[in-house]
Amino acid sequence: MSEFKGYTDGHQFRIANQYTDTQKLFETLGLTDAVESRTPTVGVNVAHLARMDAVQQLSMNVKEKERVNTTILGISTAEGPGDFEKLLHGLGAKHVVTTAIDISDGIFERIEQWGLDEVACLQRDARETGLADATQQIVLRDHIGNCCPPDIDRGIDQEAARILEEGRIAIVNITTSDLLPLSPGRASVSFAQLQNLIPQEMLQALQTSIYDLDEVRQLFPQISFDDMRGKIIEIEPGGSFVVFGEDAQGHGEWFRRLDDHKATWEQHGFEVVEIATREGTDSHNPPLQCMRHNVVLRKKITSSKK
Repeated sequence: MSEFKGYTDGHQFRIANQYTDTQKLFETLGLTDAVESRTPTVGVNVAHLARMDAVQQLSMNVKEKERVNTTILGISTAEGPGDFEKLLHGLGAKHVVTTAIDISDGIFERIEQWGLDEVACLQRDARETGLADATQQIVLRDHIGNCCPPDIDRGIDQEAARILEEGRIAIVNITTSDLLPLSPGRASVSFAQLQNLIPQEMLQALQTSIYDLDEVRQLFPQISFDDMRGKIIEIEPGGSFVVFGEDAQGHGEWFRRLDDHKATWEQHGFEVVEIATREGTDSHNPPLQCMRHNVVLRKKITSSKK
C-alpha cells in the first residue's frame, strides 16, 4: 500500500464512469452530442481548449521557446499527456517536456509507452510536487478538483502558482456545483442536515482528507454511512458537495461553485483570462447535472518585475 492518502489505481472508478468508452467514442465521432453528454476525458477537454482564443494565443509563447516545460497535476487517463502534447505541437511548440504528477502509479507504465517527447511520471502529492519555483511555462489540471476534497484542491492551486513562471498560463478543467442540485433522481443532504448526522471530526475529514467510502469505514467504523452512496452531500455551506460513486471503493467526486474556485485562484495570484462553459449531464447513473468549464489563468506579474 502506498504512503499516499487516497491511493488507488482508479481502474474501477474509470470503468464506472466509462472513461475508456468515452475516449473511444471521441476518437471515432469527435465532439458529437453522444460524446458531450458523457464524463469528459482529457481528449474531449483538449478539443474544447483548442477552440478558445486564449489557448490559440499561446502559440506566441510556445513558438519562441525551443523547450516548453509543462506539468500535469493529476492524470485522469493514460492518453491525457499525449492529447495535451498534440495540442501544444499544434500551437507550434518544438519540444514539450512534461512532468506528470499523480498519487497513483497505476497508469504510469502506459503513459511512458506513448512515445512522447519527454515525460517524467512522479508519484507525488500534487500539493508538494518537489519542482523548483517558477520553472514551468504551462500547468494543466484536468478535473483534479473533482477528484479530491476541497481543502486539498485549494492546496493544489497554491502549488500550481508556486511552480509556474510569472506571466505564464495555467489551464484548469473543472465541473462545478452550480447545477448539481438539479440532478434528477438524486437525493440530497444539506450542510445543516449533515451537521446533525455526523460528528464534527468526520465532517472536517470529508472536507480535508477522505477520498472514498473505504476510508470512511476505516476512520469512522461506528458511523453507518454507506446509505450516503449516490446522494448529493453538501460538505461546506454555500454549495460544496461530494457524491460517493458506485464502484467498490466508493470514490468521491467533489463539486464547488465557480465563484469559490475564482476566489481561490485570485488568492494565489492568478487572473482569469478566459472561461469556456458548457452544460449537460454525464455518464453517471442517474446522471449528474453538470456545468463544465475550461479555464485559462495567468499568473500575475509582481509589481517589482513589471
